[in-house]
Amino acid sequence: MVYGQHMITSGATYSLLRKLNLLDDRSVLFNRPESFEIVHMEAKKRMQKMHDENEKRYNLRTKSVSFNVGQEVFRRNFKQSCFQSGYNAKFGPSFVKARVRKKLGNCYYELEDPQGRLLGTYHAKDIRQ
Repeated sequence: MVYGQHMITSGATYSLLRKLNLLDDRSVLFNRPESFEIVHMEAKKRMQKMHDENEKRYNLRTKSVSFNVGQEVFRRNFKQSCFQSGYNAKFGPSFVKARVRKKLGNCYYELEDPQGRLLGTYHAKDIRQ
């Protein structure tokens, strides 16, 4: 379907097709000139249908989340363990309190700590209410 001809699965088939001069003759493969377009359109429809089904299954449990500027939220704590200072991230907080400073696009937010210092940009998946 990609190249407009049937797939040749064996190397011995090439010598037979060369003897019969069928490698360049596409009329054997497609009797009508528009048949390739018909096959192409059918494949396109099936691919779109499968894409829609996969999208529906993938987005089945998603929730649309939106935060307002100035809203108090909890951001994921990405601090890692440090042996020198004796900090173990396993025992630290998973989320830290923050405030939304600015909304950047659909899913990104600029956050600040309660004192007003900039913390950085975070994705909505790393922010909880």
